[in-house]
Amino acid sequence: MKMIEPDPHEIHPLEVVVRMTGSSRRKIIFYCRKGVVAPAKQENDEWFFDEDSVMRLRHIELLRQHHRMNWAAIITIVRLMEENEHLRAELRLRR
Repeated sequence: MKMIEPDPHEIHPLEVVVRMTGSSRRKIIFYCRKGVVAPAKQENDEWFFDEDSVMRLRHIELLRQHHRMNWAAIITIVRLMEENEHLRAELRLRR
């Protein structure tokens, strides 16, 4: 299945994100409920995701499928990546 590339200026409904990431609807909802990914917007019962969320979901699927990591390892790596991004942004501001 060919994945669709995210447009950085759009937000995408959950069903499109499923095709973009290769993940299932159920898994994406699970990741959102665990706080690893957040929808950019929720409208009625529809969830919409931005480019950052799509890229994070792709990364999670890569860790899960190709590296066969369990949930505990994935959540640890995602949290460390968030911290790393935060520290890099802080460093850029100090330069």
